[in-house]
Amino acid sequence: MATFTLTDILLLLGIAQGVFLAVTLPIVHQKNTKANTVMAIQLGMASVLLVSKLGMYKAQEVWVFQCFILGESLIFIFGPLGYLYVKRLLLHNAQSFKLGIVHFVPAILYLFYLLYLCHYSETEFKGLYTSGYFNTVFFIAEAMALCSNLYYWFLCIKLIIDFERNQKHQLSFHQVSLSFIKVIVCLIAIILLLWVFIFAGVYFFGYTITYLNYNMIWVGIPILIYCIGYYALRQPEIFRIRLPEEKAGTAMKNRLQKDEITQLKRKLETLMKIDKVYLHNALTLVHLADKLDTSTNNLSWLLNNVYGTTFYDYVNRFRVDAFTEKIKNEEHKRHTLLSLSMEVGFNSKSTFNKAFKSVWKETPSNYIKRLSEQSV
Repeated sequence: MATFTLTDILLLLGIAQGVFLAVTLPIVHQKNTKANTVMAIQLGMASVLLVSKLGMYKAQEVWVFQCFILGESLIFIFGPLGYLYVKRLLLHNAQSFKLGIVHFVPAILYLFYLLYLCHYSETEFKGLYTSGYFNTVFFIAEAMALCSNLYYWFLCIKLIIDFERNQKHQLSFHQVSLSFIKVIVCLIAIILLLWVFIFAGVYFFGYTITYLNYNMIWVGIPILIYCIGYYALRQPEIFRIRLPEEKAGTAMKNRLQKDEITQLKRKLETLMKIDKVYLHNALTLVHLADKLDTSTNNLSWLLNNVYGTTFYDYVNRFRVDAFTEKIKNEEHKRHTLLSLSMEVGFNSKSTFNKAFKSVWKETPSNYIKRLSEQSV
């Protein structure tokens, strides 16, 4: 009778958690639905992979091992699906984005090879497997899977970097909720680094360390699933952006005519100074462009080339000015600084502090202290 170790128990818990999240995430969480559908598929496949590994370790019969080994083909799937998840999560124009079949060809080919192994009789397979007959193919497959996952991980990092660089041009606030995806990406990086270290040690340097082996990777997957469950069920809606289709250096200098610039500036200043649209704490470039009856490209060009600023800095300058007016009216003696910052349109303390220091080169507290000293 097979016995269960601590590793086995962790794998079983990871399987249960993965199945639970794969079923409930698309149903319970109504935000980021397109991305969460991809995440649910990933979690389901992660559970299948863990079942496969556990079955291979515990198999008493060769035919059972041959069946469970088919799950190994899934190691090629997580990279492409992870990239698809991040892209759908962050980009407004990628909600219907799909990956071509070419991204899944390695998984399909490896699955066919593993199916081919099933045609061997139990005696033949056991003899060939123990003699290392299949080792070359297994080595090539693992090396390709490792490179594939690293490649898609770097693509995800590039997407996140591009998102953070461009959101200042389209959002008037920082998205604290984005931290959860950074945590997940960091955990995946740790697992991939372990995989690289163990793979190199086994195949190139011929050493193994007692506690640094493939079991650590398989234990890392349930931990990753727990973290995904914790963050995914709590994540708020993420404001997606559109990545610019043309490079900044190729943008036309004369996108708008002089009369168009004058008219757009007048309408913009009316919205900001009279209508005070900056008080809307989730103001985006799209919302403001709609109110101006112009395109986001035109508005972005105006802010960048005429005002010499970004959308984020432009809007938050009005918010900071509104906040300082409240300070001059001594409203801070009746309300907290945080509540005042919320009243003028900021949606978080960190965004407020960063914007205030960008304008005044000091903290709000120091600003108030300096004003008090000047009035004495």
